[in-house]
Amino acid sequence: MQKNQLAAVILAALFLVYSCGKKGNTPNPPPNPVPGCSSGNAPANGSFVTSTSVTLSWNSVGTASAYDIYLGTTTVPTTLIAANVTGTSTTYTIPATPNATYYWYALPKNSGGSATGCTGTVQSFTYIVITPPASLGYYVVGYMPSYRVLADIPDVKFRMTNVVVYAFYGVNGSGTISAPTSGSTLAATVTKARANNAKILLGINDGTGDGKTNFKNMAATAAGRTNFIKSVMAVVRANNLDGVDMDWEFPSTSDGTDVTFTALMKELSDTLHRDARYYLSAAVTAGKYAGGIRDAIKNEIFPYVDFFNIMAYDDFSTSTAYRHHSDYTLATVCLNYWLTTRGMPAAKAVLGIPAYGRPSGMTQSGTIKTYKDILAAGGNPQYDSATVSTTTFPSYTVYYNGQYTTKRKAKLAKDIAAGVMFWEKGQDAMDGNSLLKAACDTIGRTY
Repeated sequence: MQKNQLAAVILAALFLVYSCGKKGNTPNPPPNPVPGCSSGNAPANGSFVTSTSVTLSWNSVGTASAYDIYLGTTTVPTTLIAANVTGTSTTYTIPATPNATYYWYALPKNSGGSATGCTGTVQSFTYIVITPPASLGYYVVGYMPSYRVLADIPDVKFRMTNVVVYAFYGVNGSGTISAPTSGSTLAATVTKARANNAKILLGINDGTGDGKTNFKNMAATAAGRTNFIKSVMAVVRANNLDGVDMDWEFPSTSDGTDVTFTALMKELSDTLHRDARYYLSAAVTAGKYAGGIRDAIKNEIFPYVDFFNIMAYDDFSTSTAYRHHSDYTLATVCLNYWLTTRGMPAAKAVLGIPAYGRPSGMTQSGTIKTYKDILAAGGNPQYDSATVSTTTFPSYTVYYNGQYTTKRKAKLAKDIAAGVMFWEKGQDAMDGNSLLKAACDTIGRTY
């Protein structure tokens, strides 16, 4: 066969093969469609993060085979921090720049190309530093109830304390706090505390007679806790305060408020401790009594709170005569429980001392007296009991802390704890018989 003939045969064969391949006019497969945009899941848009290691997550797009992740400090980030991520999350370490806001988005892609117009899905988060403020060393805490006449409390009483707690704003069931309707104002108390170099904290109680119902209802939901914290911070910032004292009497394991109390204190702590700005304290039960009240204060809370005001008083009886409601032994029992049994940091334990007296073995109604009234009725400032009278009860024994016991307690708190707390300033003597004076003289605090 000649060469020309052979070439013709080959061409014919090739044509036949090509023709057979086109039989049925089957089209080439279409290109892969470009995926749509994704949206971010976490961190929540506009939220705060406290770790430099941040896990970014986003919603999957069905046609996407991978994602490119962009992050930066401009509102439309252009820095590619992770390419061709096949899952829906990635972890990235951001610079440790306090209060820096970062913007990010995930760009879906496949063999057809990358999604377009996705800069509208950019989300942000802000890195914040959660650090407690510096310890005040030995705390001398004095509550200042709104119902006391501020002018009746001499300046020296404020100089004797390095922490003043204004008592109280109340909370409602939805979480909003409100000022007391009468008495000394918060603003006037702030002015007096500042003039005498004392920190000033906002004391918050339940706002109801039982001490717990509104707290319980508020803390039961994340929305309630958020509303509470926003309301608290508005008052703190508006009045240039130094922090917050929580007086929830008391959360309990029996109704689940041990869990919600813990959540509330964590969230409140994170807010107050941003940039080491504000203090958080909490009044807690004496701890002598077993059961759900003391157990509701979980060890998990200890890092969240800067100091605890241990209410080592009101251990009274209406049936047992001659029982002191706040003797030195009770102080040792309470501190031993919180410090040794429970492991509360000693640097956060503040021993509560009453500036009032109670009877024992009889009704408490109409028989409780302030320390200054006990002295006015003939009580000795160095003793712990006195015989007093009221119109209803012409003669009974009232038990209180005189200067001697107060000095012993202050020394105990200096040796093994972090300070003393007094309920409250207006009940104390205003002269040399003052319990605050006795405590300050014992620990060497100048005033």
